[in-house]
Amino acid sequence: MKDKELITELQNMRMRLGVLRDKIRNRDQIAGEYAGDVMSFMTNILSRISKERVDR
Repeated sequence: MKDKELITELQNMRMRLGVLRDKIRNRDQIAGEYAGDVMSFMTNILSRISKERVDR
């Protein structure tokens, strides 16, 4: 998988998780916070991939 495809897939997953996080948070605040943490991890992964592309 090319970097651009990977970045696009991660961004799409992060957006879907954002919608799910809001639905989850309506039912369970702590579970919603965990989903937010996963979104943060995904953001960090995307930042790292983007930084590596720039460094090349």
